[in-house]
Amino acid sequence: MDYAEFQIAVIELAATGVPLTVANVVAHLRIDPARAETFLDRMARDGRVDVEVDDVHDSVVYRVRGLSTTTKRALADVDLRAWRMQPAHRPAPPKSVTLAVLLAALFPGVGLAYAAPLRTVLMWSVVILFFGKLMGASFILGPLFWTCAVIVSALFGGLYAVRFNQEGHRAALHRP
Repeated sequence: MDYAEFQIAVIELAATGVPLTVANVVAHLRIDPARAETFLDRMARDGRVDVEVDDVHDSVVYRVRGLSTTTKRALADVDLRAWRMQPAHRPAPPKSVTLAVLLAALFPGVGLAYAAPLRTVLMWSVVILFFGKLMGASFILGPLFWTCAVIVSALFGGLYAVRFNQEGHRAALHRP
C-alpha cells in the first residue's frame, strides 16, 4: 500500500467512526505498525489530520480535518468521550448535620467518622482516648475532660458535616 492509498483508506476508516490510533489503523488496514505511524505522521505534517493526545488511554489520536461523521458509531463514540470527561467521582448524598453532631457527641472522636476524613477521625480518637485515660483517674479532671471532649467533638462533627455537604466528599476544614 502506497501513501496515496493509505490516505484514502484512513479517511474511509475515520468516516466509519473508528478512532484513528496506530493500533486501530494497523488492525483495520493490516499494515506494519511502524509504516502506519510513519504515514499518519506524514499526513499530520501535510495538514490532512490533526494530532491529539487522549489522556484517558495515553494514546495519540489522529483526526481527519474537515471530515464530519454521522454514523451511529461516531455518535456513540462522542457520547463515550463526553462521559469520560465527566468528573471521576460523583458527589455523595449530603450528610445530616444534626446526625453528625449527635454521633460525635455520643462517641467523641470516633463519631466524627460520619463526615470527617478518616485520618482526622483516627487522630482525634487516639488523642481523646489517651487524655481520657490519663485524666480518668481524677474525680475532678475526668468529668471535666469528658464534658469538654463531648462538646468539642459535637462542634467538629457539625463542622465536618457542613464541609462534606459543600465539597461532596470528606474534606479537611481548612483549604490548603
